[in-house]
Amino acid sequence: MRHFGTDGIRAIADVFTEDYLRRIVLAAMEVNPKAKFIIARDTRKSGLDIERTLSQTISACGNKAVVLAITSTPTLAFLTKELKGDFGIMISASHNPPEYNGIKFFSSTGEKISDEIEQKIDSLIDNSFEEKKTQHEQIDYYYGDDDYINYLIKTLTPDIKGMKVCLDCANGATATIAPMLFAKLKADVTAFNVNTDGKDINMGCGATHPEYLVQKMKEKDYDIGFSYDGDGDRLMCVQNGRIFNGDHLMYVHAKVMKEKGILNNNTVIGTVMSNMGTQRAFERNGIRLLRTAVGDKHVYREMKNNGYNLGAEECGHIIFSNYMKTGDGVLASLLTAMLARDYDLSTLDDIKEYPKAIESYMCDKETMERYRDDKEIQEYLRELKFEGRTVVRPSGTEPKIRILVEAADREAAENKAKEIKEFLRRRLG
Repeated sequence: MRHFGTDGIRAIADVFTEDYLRRIVLAAMEVNPKAKFIIARDTRKSGLDIERTLSQTISACGNKAVVLAITSTPTLAFLTKELKGDFGIMISASHNPPEYNGIKFFSSTGEKISDEIEQKIDSLIDNSFEEKKTQHEQIDYYYGDDDYINYLIKTLTPDIKGMKVCLDCANGATATIAPMLFAKLKADVTAFNVNTDGKDINMGCGATHPEYLVQKMKEKDYDIGFSYDGDGDRLMCVQNGRIFNGDHLMYVHAKVMKEKGILNNNTVIGTVMSNMGTQRAFERNGIRLLRTAVGDKHVYREMKNNGYNLGAEECGHIIFSNYMKTGDGVLASLLTAMLARDYDLSTLDDIKEYPKAIESYMCDKETMERYRDDKEIQEYLRELKFEGRTVVRPSGTEPKIRILVEAADREAAENKAKEIKEFLRRRLG
């Protein structure tokens, strides 16, 4: 597709001109002419102008826009369904730095829009549109954090009173809602990186930099710590100096859910990025790990299609589909705090990861297309002779081809990753 990537449309914020934004939302209204839109944003400075252009375009066409202002992606997903929206639009570039922004679409059920709808919108964006003008302004403003907090508390009935909880909110969308949730449950909560001016979202903090949380937790005797990304759909956890990424969190939850008889079909859904050691650990515990393509939308669709209720990505997207239909760092942090009241996470987590090496080949979209079409590259990757596992894929969020190699020996993994990168360089320039 020309505009959509792994998770919506994402680019340097300057790409989102008024004309481009109008065409995006007008394309969505071509798909559903009477659509009601629920709109939210993370803290990025560019988000307010994007929000204004989208909502005004929707209103000018006689459609309803409900603006939630700054809140997390899972809150937007929840409220799209609760407020009977036809489309939810999250203005966010997730874990990317402040100069990026993006558009994520959700359906009326609170899940990512289908590939079919995404492709229809993508194909229409470059069309010429005649905007239908109306004198009737239809922009409502709604504060929904309390609604989502109350939903979690009512549904989960958590007892974490007195727990010492440390939060890294990445100067992003969870800066208000996450500390509020834990405080309402009478946890002893300390929150860092709660700036909402958008200048330093994800900068040296948050789920992409869990080492920040590790250092902060050394300053005080915390029971557990959580690190979110810029829009709150990813989570990393820290306990006793140990980092639990999305796969490790899925693993500890899966073991307990299996023990309680509530893990559907004794199966969890990961992605091609899940470590070989993680798969071996699941196998030892009689739990099947199935893999999908990268992206929490792919994880959820596999769960939905086959009745599974737990899935995750190593990067921190965790889906508990009994409660939500998308990656939800806020929900996952609360469920993990509840789990930590009764279990030592380190004791539960006996994954022995295979050493891995990560390389990136920086390139533009045109080079990515050449990569996909290059038969010699694809044949080379298919016929790699290697005692390990390799994943080579174009990024859906950044201008690069990602290279992941896992092996029993770290040096072997590193050498193979460099070899693959050099081969790409020779073929693609």
